[in-house]
Amino acid sequence: MKKIVIIYPGFPHYRDGIIEALLASKKNIYNFVGDKNGYAGVKPYDFKDIKNFTHCPSYSIGPFFFNKGLIKFALYTKADGIIVHSNPYWISIIIASVIFRLKRIKVLNWAHGLLNDQDNIHNRLYYYFFKIFFDGLLLYSNQSKKNLVKMGYNEKRANVIYNSLDYDKQIQLRGSLGEDERRKIRAQMFIYPDYYQLLFIGRLTSQKKLDLLVNTVKNLKDENIYVNLLFVGEGTEKELLMNQIEKLKVEKQVHFYGASYNEDNNYKLIASSDICVAPGEIGLTAMHSLVYGVPVISHSEANKQMPEFEAIQPGLNGALFENGNTYDLKEKIKDVIGLIKSKSKSDLKKDCYQIIDEYYNPKFQLNLIEEVFK
Repeated sequence: MKKIVIIYPGFPHYRDGIIEALLASKKNIYNFVGDKNGYAGVKPYDFKDIKNFTHCPSYSIGPFFFNKGLIKFALYTKADGIIVHSNPYWISIIIASVIFRLKRIKVLNWAHGLLNDQDNIHNRLYYYFFKIFFDGLLLYSNQSKKNLVKMGYNEKRANVIYNSLDYDKQIQLRGSLGEDERRKIRAQMFIYPDYYQLLFIGRLTSQKKLDLLVNTVKNLKDENIYVNLLFVGEGTEKELLMNQIEKLKVEKQVHFYGASYNEDNNYKLIASSDICVAPGEIGLTAMHSLVYGVPVISHSEANKQMPEFEAIQPGLNGALFENGNTYDLKEKIKDVIGLIKSKSKSDLKKDCYQIIDEYYNPKFQLNLIEEVFK
């Protein structure tokens, strides 16, 4: 069995699915290196007493990020392959990558790559960073790979690994919410639970453009199309949104649930909804909704999106509207309502499940990693 070392500044809790799949691998032995306390304020994955984990505390100096003890680890560790998660400002990880490559060990960077196709200083910096310091890339999206190849990156060195959440847990949950309980959940939040229920789940921040969503509820109402809107999350925009809702007189159609971090609860909130809508950038939320059979709407401007927006397949499991265009958002919501009406519930759910079950899951990621290091 080969020994593959995975180095992150810290491992976020939402990587639990792929971490556990790697730990359970029967082909390779995977070791993890990073700060056990996480980084960037994100809740860390708890490795508990797993012997395959090495703690390297992190600290920063200005924009530069370091992991204490990582260079020594790189100098004295034997391995058959290395995966890092790094950008040009994470100095210890870059130096460790150089050390491993000098030892003739293959090093891949598991990274976003280039999220837009602009030929600017920022993208040039990242292009040469990826090209010079690593043997290849594991990328979250086909769009990112396309952008890199357009700038001259070797297509064969770029592998699209997509993303995943706690897929096994989600598979256990999905389909378990009965119609009676679904209606009961809706009735606890809305006066008219039979209206189609729109959902936004995530931080209530300005970059999410949630004011567009509230305006769309009013615009649909003006056409005698009534929908409910459920916000799951907290954030700086909440008070502004509440004022907007009051001004537009749609208070009875909007409910603020608050933040929820429990997957069982999140499943019920998502599965009780009809459409998940993210007017701004959409990331993991796209996967979170589709895996539970709920179609997704977000905007179509690839250069201002997160990688997971690729999971949305218009006419099949959701829709993409023109960025910032409230009229088009309204029309796309009507289109997806039409999609819901035209399909059986089981067929609609299957169309949502398909892309997640095929690509956005730990099994796909594990198989790709083991193929790359075969």
